[in-house]
Amino acid sequence: MRVADFIIAALRDQGVDHCFIDLGGLNDTFMPPLSGTEGIRTIVAAFEGGAAYMAGGHARATGGLGVCLGIGGPGVLNMTTALAAARADRTPVLAISGEVARSWEGVGGFQDASGAALDDISSLRHVTELSISVSSRAVVSHHLRHAITVALDRRGPVHLSIPVDVQKAELDAPWQRIPASLLASRFVDEDAIARAADLIQAADSRRIVVLAGPGVHQAGGTEALLAFAERFEIPVATTLSGKGTIDERHPLALGVFGYGGARWAIEAILSPDTDVLLVVGSGLSQRDTMQWDPRMLPSKALIQIDADPLLIGRTWANAHAVVSNPAVALERLATLDRAHELDAGRPERRQFLARVRASGPRQYQVEDTRSDAVPMHPARVVAELRAGFPDGGALCVDSGAHRAWFAEYWEAREPGTHFSLTNLGPMGGAIPMGIGAKLARPDRPMMVATGDGCMLMHGMELHTAAREKVPMVIALMNNQAYGNIYYRAATMGPGPVRLTDIPGIDWVGLAQSLGGDGELVEHPDAIQAALRRALAANGPYLLDLHIDKTYPTPVGVWRERQHEWEDND
Repeated sequence: MRVADFIIAALRDQGVDHCFIDLGGLNDTFMPPLSGTEGIRTIVAAFEGGAAYMAGGHARATGGLGVCLGIGGPGVLNMTTALAAARADRTPVLAISGEVARSWEGVGGFQDASGAALDDISSLRHVTELSISVSSRAVVSHHLRHAITVALDRRGPVHLSIPVDVQKAELDAPWQRIPASLLASRFVDEDAIARAADLIQAADSRRIVVLAGPGVHQAGGTEALLAFAERFEIPVATTLSGKGTIDERHPLALGVFGYGGARWAIEAILSPDTDVLLVVGSGLSQRDTMQWDPRMLPSKALIQIDADPLLIGRTWANAHAVVSNPAVALERLATLDRAHELDAGRPERRQFLARVRASGPRQYQVEDTRSDAVPMHPARVVAELRAGFPDGGALCVDSGAHRAWFAEYWEAREPGTHFSLTNLGPMGGAIPMGIGAKLARPDRPMMVATGDGCMLMHGMELHTAAREKVPMVIALMNNQAYGNIYYRAATMGPGPVRLTDIPGIDWVGLAQSLGGDGELVEHPDAIQAALRRALAANGPYLLDLHIDKTYPTPVGVWRERQHEWEDND
């Protein structure tokens, strides 16, 4: 068979069931296997960046590998931002790009992006875990195995550039499926976890808080986390990228800590009464640490568990490091030999949690969720959407002011139902990411929370969702502005404010012209009825939700810390 047929069949045999592509001449050889390989469904995106975001959404929803294809040069470089976001959020994506024939390299061939010309391979090395050229049919199987292993083991994007003459070459080699033990190894540092257990069980370390990042869910550790927390009554906060790791209605759930954080999580982790902070699956980035706030350091011990040693200690070097699969580490901690010592601290933890809850409602400015204002208050909009959306439905949140509103007022109720490009924060990725996630989990209702600024970037992917009949609710938080930038511009005068304006656009008309449907919603009492109609649609349905841009986002504590950090710089 041809190399192109071999690659698509190998991906299918490895468990891939969707490929996302933007068409181009340098990938023509892939079109027959992409359209004729049983078990593979190919989705044609409107833009190569959209294809990469879809692959990322699919990977996040399945825990497996997402795959996207585009031509070399302009095609794969259009994927750069999406691949960089995948790396920042630890999402395994394989990007395949077609390249000019080897005999054309460096002699002025059309769209030559080989190492002898534009060299997109080197460009992508800065945003991926691996970027290489498959220079011969003899190395196809090796490079494909290596790329898949790197993507899934390191939880990041990889890139293979394949010249068209290599794509067409004949290859007679069976694909040997890569074993799960290599791709999802369940390793644990027994000595380090024993030391962590000693710190947790120490008689003077009774008040313990867990901060769970996305690495817990990525490792399949949500059940182990819950078992550990419930066995010893330990409260759990999450980072924004880890939101949904624990049902936020659970009695031990504190909500999000950091940007978009909840009162209980912030009160608990910044409390001087916290003895031990157990950080699992978080690299403790700026937004996960309230601007690297030293007040979150506990009085006795900071324990950091992650599969990637490079993410441990980069913020605070005094962390006790446990380099382990987070799920296995939590399983070990849930079965401690000296459990009676932790049990002895239950009364103090109960009192600590009671004091945290007594500080006020979990959400800040909860009264805003009952506002009848028109244009609508964003907090009321999110509350109404949450009330009318199924518990097991998934939410993909775009980048912008709306992210803060959904972080604060959207209650995540099941693991694996909250997706956001949290760390790099590119605008516009949520619609294609939602398409990929919905195709991966067609049983889950899907909502995308986005803004009008984001729609200008990747709103055309509504056409992809409509053509493929992907049912999804697009909750467009329409403030006719670039919202986060407006807040800053409002302090600068009318000129800067005008730069943030997005003049009136008929977003419902756009959705309908692309094959979807939708409706304008201007009053909060109309939201839930409109949401029911959107959930009943058999394709994308856009809710054009008119909100007031002047309400400040509910990140007051974060904002105060940001000013303090900048002043002390």
